[in-house]
Amino acid sequence: MKRFALAALTATALTLLTTPAATSQSRPKPPKYARLYVFDCGLLTMSAPATFGFTKEEVGEKQPFAVPCYLVVHPKGTLMWDVGVIPDAQVNGATQGISTVTKTLKSQMAEIGYAPADIKYLALSHLHSDHTANANDFAGSTWLVHQNERDAMFAPPPPGGRGGRGGPMQVANFIKLKDSKTTILTEADYDVFGDGTVVIKYAPGHTPGHQILFLRLKQSGPILIAGDLYHLPQEITMHRFPTFEFDQEQSAVSREKVDAFLKQSGARLWIEHDLPTFATLKKSPAFYE
Repeated sequence: MKRFALAALTATALTLLTTPAATSQSRPKPPKYARLYVFDCGLLTMSAPATFGFTKEEVGEKQPFAVPCYLVVHPKGTLMWDVGVIPDAQVNGATQGISTVTKTLKSQMAEIGYAPADIKYLALSHLHSDHTANANDFAGSTWLVHQNERDAMFAPPPPGGRGGRGGPMQVANFIKLKDSKTTILTEADYDVFGDGTVVIKYAPGHTPGHQILFLRLKQSGPILIAGDLYHLPQEITMHRFPTFEFDQEQSAVSREKVDAFLKQSGARLWIEHDLPTFATLKKSPAFYE
């Protein structure tokens, strides 16, 4: 009996050692300086250039859009920025509508030692479905959002459906955020970790509370991740706007402010959906620091 009890106790101890709680000790140590990981969260194939204010002669009949996700790892914590177009549970490598996703977000995070439970903050550039697919997985994080964006995400749909607010939403994919710990942002810049290296900037217009992410990295320098302030570089030079902007005049004001900020800060502009830009970026497990 004593031998049996000892064996059972040993088995229990081994089980505890292999549980997620125990293996959490293998997570990466916080870095000395802020770093940025870029994940490949899929591809969109757009076939209606007029929707973005262009003719097919100007940009082509079909326009491939990148779908990136970003993880910021800071000495004081982690921030996930945008979470893909197809929920991980539905990713099978096949095209779904205009979306193709071959890698899950969680598998890319796991490759560098992180899981959704390790993420301190979640911030979405905006409410559209190609940026929010895996949001429910981060319901345990503190959600950083503007009140008008949150209100739009959970308000009853307009008569024309969810697209009536400017672009499609999939409420089921972020419904758990409704009960998340939430920090409501103001129009002022929000310094996530308090040292000026990771700053959320208000840039409304594409959606009511659209926001962008500014990073000041020690080696890589200043970078501005612009959400859907622009979809294509031609929007900058040709002053075009998507037909589904929530408020085009507000978008124009946001673009002017961002242009001035880029000149003042010297930051590189990353248009999230611009595939040529995305193709040049280092992908996880490599990182910017």
